[in-house]
Amino acid sequence: MDERWAIYIDIEGFSALYPEGDGALWALNRLMFAIHRIGKNVFPESPDRLFAHQLGDGFLITSDFHEENLDRAASITILLMKYITEFGVFARATIAEGDLPGITGCYPDEIMNDCDEGTLSSRMGEGLMTIFPVMGTVLINAVGINKRSSKKGPLLVMPSAYKNRLSSLFIIRDIPDTTISTIDWIHTEFEGLVKIRDEAKLGYPNPKELEIFVRNYIIKHKHKLPTEWIDSCSTYLGVVNT
Repeated sequence: MDERWAIYIDIEGFSALYPEGDGALWALNRLMFAIHRIGKNVFPESPDRLFAHQLGDGFLITSDFHEENLDRAASITILLMKYITEFGVFARATIAEGDLPGITGCYPDEIMNDCDEGTLSSRMGEGLMTIFPVMGTVLINAVGINKRSSKKGPLLVMPSAYKNRLSSLFIIRDIPDTTISTIDWIHTEFEGLVKIRDEAKLGYPNPKELEIFVRNYIIKHKHKLPTEWIDSCSTYLGVVNT
């Protein structure tokens, strides 16, 4: 099996946050920073190296090879989701598997020949076409799982079949009437996760602080948040809105 794991993570509610100021872009800045830190400081070399591709307000992060144990993928995702709350926002994330081949060989020669050397920007007179070099089932699967989860909120979702490939250190809850499960990223905390955090030189709030943040966020934005969003925090993240 050569399917690699992938994390798709984006800023929750980015389109709503963007018109309100530079907070959404600053959150994207910090998400990019954290991913780079993890890749550079913790997993810089094969077979553990990471590949990250920006997609709008989010990133697709993939492993180098197939990994039967998904603890590393889940730990990286949880670290990013905890970290981004430091900037007053949430992330939503999916863990999926699939292939991610380079596809530039399928693009027209005329376009590739007009690319500046060493770049994927093709000249269109005085304009530019920027080319995304990869595509595959891993991206399709990640987006599809997120849609099938059917629940709103700052959740970390994955196929329920992955539960057997994660250790008991992760707090996992199933979404009823689906084949999707969630990981309680707020309360999942263990030595391996802390080790990645420390090696990446990143920080994040502890579970109690995260609970307070969620409650305060709900109070502040209650008139804008769907009831299902608030319910998801209680059901899947263990944070009851008191």
